[in-house]
Amino acid sequence: MSSPASQTPRADDPAEQLSHERILVQALPLFATQGYGGVTMREIARAAGLTIGTLYHYFPSKRALYLAVLDRAYGKAARHWTNEVLHGPDDPRDRLEIYLREYCAFVADNHDFVRLMKREQLEGDAEQMELQANTLFAQQYQDTVDLCAELAPQRDPTLLAHSLIGMVLHHYEVRALRPLFPGYRPEHDEPERVAAHVLSVLSEGMAWHAKPARDGKS
Repeated sequence: MSSPASQTPRADDPAEQLSHERILVQALPLFATQGYGGVTMREIARAAGLTIGTLYHYFPSKRALYLAVLDRAYGKAARHWTNEVLHGPDDPRDRLEIYLREYCAFVADNHDFVRLMKREQLEGDAEQMELQANTLFAQQYQDTVDLCAELAPQRDPTLLAHSLIGMVLHHYEVRALRPLFPGYRPEHDEPERVAAHVLSVLSEGMAWHAKPARDGKS
C-alpha cells in the first residue's frame, strides 16, 4: 500500500506553500462528495486553479494526495490527542474531559472530513478501510481503549471506547436531521454541551427506575 511521497513545498517560497495548501483544501470536499474512486486528479487541479502538471509536481499520485489530505485534516489532531491528552500524569477523568471537549469540537467543525470517513465506510472498500485504520485511527483508538480501561476496569474497555466515539460521531453525522425532530434546540449543536452530556452519561450512567413488581411490591 506504499505510495510515492508528496513533494514538500520549499519553506522559502510562499507561492509554493500557498499552492500546496490550496490543493489540500480543495481536494478534501471533492473526496468527501465523490469518494476516493470517484474524483480525478484533473478535477482536483481544476478546483485548485492549477494545471495538472503542477498538481503532479506536488503529488505524484492520487494516493499520495489522499494521504496528505487525511493527514492535514486529522493527523495533527490525532497525534495531539495521543501525545498530549490521552496519556499523562493527570487524573484520567480530567484527561477524558479534555479529550471529549476537543473531540466534539473537531467533529463539529470538520464536516467534510467526517463526511469523507462516513462515505468510505459505507462504500466498504477494504483497502480504504485498512488505510484509514493504519494511517489515522489505530494509535488514537488504542489509547482511547487504554484510557477507558484505566477509568473503568470493571467494564469492557473496547465497548466503552466504541460508545464514547460513537455518541459523538453519530450526533454530528445526523446534524441535518436533528432539527426536524421534536425537542430539538440549537444549543444541542454546541460542542461544549455535547461533551458535557457524553461525559455525564459515561460517568454517571442512566438512573433507571426499577420496574414495580406485579404484586405491587418493589
